[in-house]
Amino acid sequence: MTRPTPILGAVLAGGGSRRLGRDKASASLGEIRLIDRAIKALSGACDEVIVVSSRPDTPDGSWARVGDLRPSCGPLGGIEAALDAATGRGCEAVFVLACDLPLVDSAVVETLMDALGHGSAVAPLRDGNPDVEPLCAMYRSSCLSVASALLDDGVRAAAALFDAVDGLRVEIASEVFLNVNTERDLERATSLLTSSDEGA
Repeated sequence: MTRPTPILGAVLAGGGSRRLGRDKASASLGEIRLIDRAIKALSGACDEVIVVSSRPDTPDGSWARVGDLRPSCGPLGGIEAALDAATGRGCEAVFVLACDLPLVDSAVVETLMDALGHGSAVAPLRDGNPDVEPLCAMYRSSCLSVASALLDDGVRAAAALFDAVDGLRVEIASEVFLNVNTERDLERATSLLTSSDEGA
């Protein structure tokens, strides 16, 4: 199935980082910052990669950076900003990736892109509630109006957008989607990354 084109990659880096106590994007895993890992995961498959964040301490780099369209609206607000940026750049879709999912690599991104087909969105299944990881997902730019309407209604959960557009769920190894919220999570991610490198 032909992928939508062009595709914008968007690293979501504007979270509060309350449990970690410092900016997640600047935290390092294997001596590589989480923001740089996310940029690398998206760069090979996307026509351009931007960073979405209104935090003043988010690292700068060679990428363009856009702020949230509305403050304090959580992950869905970040997705809205990414979709708006994609629309403004004439992109047919945006792949959003939270910077605190450091084990997601380009292979995962490619797998999800290939699975979109004619759907409006695609994301991996995960254990828990919700049963999908909406912050490692591709959304067609046409989802912007749905995201904005949800936010207008006070909805903040990213999974609500995914469900509203009847997104496609894809099964991928669940350990890839370890979310780094604490120093212990960072240690676990380092361990998993080391084990993966040794098994390669």
